[in-house]
This record gives sequence, C-alpha cells and structure tokens, in this order.
Amino acid sequence: MRTVHYAVASLRYHRKTYLPYFIVLLLLTVGIFFVLCLVNSAQSVYHSLQDMLASNPMNENKQWTTPLQFFFSQMKHIYGLVVFGVFSLLTFLTIFFSTYTFTRRKREWQIFFTSGQSHLRVGLQIIYEFVIPALLIVGCLTCLVLIFQPLVQRLCEFVHTHTAQMIRTNDLANLNNGTKFGVRLPKNYPLLIQSVFISSRDWLNILAKTACQTIILLLANYSIGLPLGAFVTKMRLIKKE
Repeated sequence: MRTVHYAVASLRYHRKTYLPYFIVLLLLTVGIFFVLCLVNSAQSVYHSLQDMLASNPMNENKQWTTPLQFFFSQMKHIYGLVVFGVFSLLTFLTIFFSTYTFTRRKREWQIFFTSGQSHLRVGLQIIYEFVIPALLIVGCLTCLVLIFQPLVQRLCEFVHTHTAQMIRTNDLANLNNGTKFGVRLPKNYPLLIQSVFISSRDWLNILAKTACQTIILLLANYSIGLPLGAFVTKMRLIKKE
C-alpha cells in the first residue's frame, strides 16, 4: 500500500508531465471500450437473429445459417481491425511517453536507489503510476455507459446497421464480379439488426465483458510499452555516455 501511496503522490506532483498522455489515454481507451462493446453486442445480435430466424416456419431449410455466420464474422473482423489499430497506436504512444518520462526523471530514480529503495519497489511504483489512471478511466467509462445505456445501445445499433450495409454492398459487388465469396443476403438485412431487442440483463453482461476486455488490453499495452520504454531509455543513456 505504501508503494501505491507513493505512486499517487508522484502522479499529483508530476501531473503536468503526465497530463498530455492521460488525455490521449482517455480518448483511445474510450475508442477501445466502444469498439469492444460493438464486438460483444454484435455477438448478442447474431444469437438473437439465429433464434428469430430459426423460429420462422419459412426458414425450415436453414439456408440462412452459413450466410448469417459469415456475415457476422466479417463484421467482427472489421471491428477487430479497429481494436488492433487503436491498441497499436496506444502502445506506440506508451513507449514514446515512457521513454520521455524515464529520461526526464532519471535523477529522481537515482535518488530512490541511493536512498535504499529496491528496484522492485521503484518498478512497481512506475507501473502503478500508469495503471491506476487507466483503471479509473475504465471504471468511470463503465459507470457512464450504465447510466446512458439506452443512448449507447442506439449508437451501437446505428454502427451495426451501417456496417451491415457496407458489408452487403461489398458482397453484392463480389457477386457481380463473379467472386465465390459473395453472400446472398436480403436487401432488408440491415433492418433485421434494428429489429433485434437486447434485454437489460444482456447489456449488463456485454458491459461487464467489455470492461474486463478493456482492462486486459490496457494491461497488455503496459506490459509491452513500459519494458520497451525502459529499454529504449537505457540505450539512449548508454549512447550519451
């Protein structure tokens, strides 16, 4: 707990240094959170459409099963690429900022070491200085999404609908070009997404899963960015010497 206390005190003292990074962290975390929410809600929409189409007596031959599965795999692939892009950008910025911070605070770390602080405790303090704000951001995001859940649900539905229209347009172009990967979907397919109702309980599960996945990605970002930042800093100091 003492290390956490030191980390919080350090954040307050160096708030001007950390502020630009935390603004970027906030924006990119919101992006990751929302896109993961799209991925998880798309999965719920997929299962709901499966149940709805399976209960329709007109669909006894189940010719829709493969197109539906392929369609939503395309949708999740698009969202996954966005998550990867945002995650990669955040990791790059973490490496850049941690390198800048470690170089700027070199004397401070040296004072800690000469005063008897172990490398483990100093390393944990550095980790806490990055992780604590990230966890606070995810917690605040989760609370805000719970409060404004109807608005978030409509926004996800809007994105799903337009993504579905984009995929369908691309598939029709593939069919016209003779590509075998085209999927024959009904013209009103995007409207099917709008007809799906996701219960409040399902949305709670979606948000809980999204929050956990966001935390995992942020921790993965720091597990990559901080060691690389320390390595780059060490190499730069060696070259200067």
